[in-house]
Order: sequence, then structure tokens, then C-alpha cells
Amino acid sequence: MDRKQDASKDLLSEVTILIENNKILELRELLEEYHIIDIFDIMENLEENDKIKLFEVLPLDMAASILEESDVEFFSNILSKLDTEHKKNILELMSLDDMADILSQLEEDEREDIMELLSQKDADDVKELLIYEEESTGGIMTTGYVQINEYMTVKEAISHMREYAEDAETIYYVYVVDNEERLVGVLSLRELIVARESNIVKDLMSENIISVFVDEDREEAVRLVSKYNLIAIPVIDREHKLKGIITVDDIIDVMEEEATEDMYKFAGTSEQERDIAQNINKTPTEQIFSSVRARIPWLIITLLAGLLSSAILSNLDFIMNPKYASLVFFIPVVLGMGGNIGTQSSALAVMSLSNKDLDFNNVIREAIVGIITGIICSLIVSIIVFIFIKDINIVLVVTVSLFINMIVGAMIGGFMPILFKKLDADPSIISAPVIATVLDITGITIYLVTTTIILSKIA
Repeated sequence: MDRKQDASKDLLSEVTILIENNKILELRELLEEYHIIDIFDIMENLEENDKIKLFEVLPLDMAASILEESDVEFFSNILSKLDTEHKKNILELMSLDDMADILSQLEEDEREDIMELLSQKDADDVKELLIYEEESTGGIMTTGYVQINEYMTVKEAISHMREYAEDAETIYYVYVVDNEERLVGVLSLRELIVARESNIVKDLMSENIISVFVDEDREEAVRLVSKYNLIAIPVIDREHKLKGIITVDDIIDVMEEEATEDMYKFAGTSEQERDIAQNINKTPTEQIFSSVRARIPWLIITLLAGLLSSAILSNLDFIMNPKYASLVFFIPVVLGMGGNIGTQSSALAVMSLSNKDLDFNNVIREAIVGIITGIICSLIVSIIVFIFIKDINIVLVVTVSLFINMIVGAMIGGFMPILFKKLDADPSIISAPVIATVLDITGITIYLVTTTIILSKIA
């Protein structure tokens, strides 16, 4: 157990004792010394009644922050145990984009009950956020930002910021709009503070704005924030009116979600299986059936394709000849190496696609990689096969088949994600089982053709 786990265990023990002895003041003072994530971690390990008691003694800002980090089940359960006034005070301090994410997962009636507790302005902002698709930039943006007019003086701009900064997610960037609310510039807080009070914002701002449209895929925001090392990125509509901003913490969340989603797709399953597995209230039956439901489509596809490989292999007449029966021993080697390099190429292609840094030249690069690695592996396998079999014909068949299959495997692995992207499909759905099956069929075909050509000429 590491130091972090030891500290968490000690905190949990101390909090439990304080709750049991009803030492509310000491409990509050203790919690104020810890990060909200540490408090959230121990809350999940408390009994239900103790969890509510702990939450009720938290300062309002800490309680709001914990709800922002929670899932919909925790959020709904906690709020249902609080009185109306307490709920209002906490919800008022929550980030509206985090609240919208949670409310989108609630039932209609429960969502309406929460909305009624919000101020009219916050309710309107949340309703606007709920309009956007979850996978769009609008779905992850926040309306907690500070904007200033281009014709303000620095003194007016700073005064304006002081008035609205408390509700902003970040104030490191100051967004400048014209009289039509269109985004026309941006400047840093430092630039604003060091400027003379009489300067006009329009003269100070940068017009080179990195922004995303509100209906774009959220991965575009991830790409731009990563590329330009931004702390936040503005979100605009098609008329270039400022609608919100996306902060780096939301970008990190998206990166984690997208990476997890791609990983599950690439493994031939789905996020539903993960969600069930992570649900603390899951039953063994639910977990088993969610796994079966997520995996069986891909497994059926690979099963049918595997039967096709067997049908191709059944035409390899030379294996029936006792002289060449040893050819069958090397089928796993030839197929395995082609599958390995194909999966590597495909995985790298999918990762490159997320950065928009991929074209058909990638297939050529992968072919070159396949040639170089194929030569190395073919030389190694030829020596080993000759040592054990001592039949130059078998050595030639296995070596040539392996070499060709590694080149073709690398090219297929690099090409398939590009093809799916061109078809406006998600490249990550090219799961490992599907790629492996495609390469198995290709490998068997190459082995069959190579064997037929080489041995028929010898015969």
C-alpha cells in the first residue's frame, strides 16, 4: 500500500470516529485541510447515513465541487437527502457545464425538479447547454467566462472583470466581442493589467483567435488545445458569436473518455461493459450479460471469417503430401507475424488520426517498415527452419510467405483506419478481433498461393 492509500485510510478512520462521536466542528475543520478529491474518495467508502452527515457539514463550495466530480447516481442520491434551501445554495455554486452533463443523464421529472431550484439565468444557461450533442464542443463548453467589449478602456475592462470574475471558470484569457457579441479578439490577463488605464482594448487585443464552432466534434477542441498549449478555447456559433469556452480540465476529461472508448472498441467490446463493471451496485448476472452482449457481435464475425480461412486452407493440397506435411507447423508463425505488425500499424494509425496527422503516405511508410522488419524476421526464421527441417523447399515457402505477409499486414493495418475515416466512420471500430481475422484470411491466402507457386515449380 502506497503513502496515498495509507493517508486515505487514515482519513477515513478519523472521519468515521468524528461522525460517530458527533464532533461536527472538528470534522469540518479536518475536511477543510484536504482536497475535494480525497474527501470524495472516502465518501464512497462510508455508510449511507455517515455519507450524508459528512456532506452536510462541508462548506458549500466544497460540496458543490464534489458534486461536479460525482456521477449521476451519487449526485441524485445526495441531493435527495438534503433540504431545499441547502440544495439551492450548493447548486448555485456548481459549474453549469458540469451540472448540465449530470442533468442530461437524469429522468425528465427529476431534471425539472433540479432546474426549478436554479435561478432564472442559471436555468436558461443550463437549458442552452442541454441542447447540444454530448459529442460536440457545445456539449462540453461552459458559459462561465468573462467577455469585454472592444471599445472599453483598460480601466473599464478591469472593473468589468472584477464584477463578473467570481462566476468565471477561468480569467487567464479575456475574450473581446464587438457590439453584436461576435468574437473579435483575445488578450491575456497579464496584458490587460500591465497596460495603461486609458488604452482601448481594441488596440491591445490579438485578432489571431484559435476557436471552435459550437457544433463541431469535441475532438477538434482537444486537437487545438493540445497543439497550441491553451488553457481554454472559445466556442462560437456560425455567426461567430461567442457562446462559451472549453477549459483544459474538460479537455483532459474528453481525452480520457475518448481514449477509453477507443480502447474498448479496439478490443472488440464496448463502454457499456466497462460501465457495468464499474457500477458498485452491479449484480454478477448483469455483468455477465453485459459482457456477452458487448462481445458476441465481434466474435461471431471473427468466427465466420475464421471458417473462411479454414476453407481456404483446405485447398492446400501439398500438405496432404507426407513430404511437405511440416508446412502446417509454420502456419501459426506466418499468420501471427502478419497479425502482429498489422495490429501495430492500425493502432498507430488510429492514434495519428486523432491528431489529423495521417494520409495515404502512411500506408507507404508502413510498407517500408514491413519490408525492413520482414527481411529481419525472414532471415531469422529461415535459419531456424533449416536447422530443424533441413528442407530448402520448406525453408523457401515459409520465408517468402512470412516476408510477403508482414508487408501486406503492415499496409492493411495502416490503410483500414484511413479508409474508415474517408467513409466518415469511426476508425476505432476496426477492433483488434476484426483486424486479426482480416489478416488471418490474407495470411492463409498468401501462404496458399506462395506454397502452390513454389512447390509446383519444384515438382
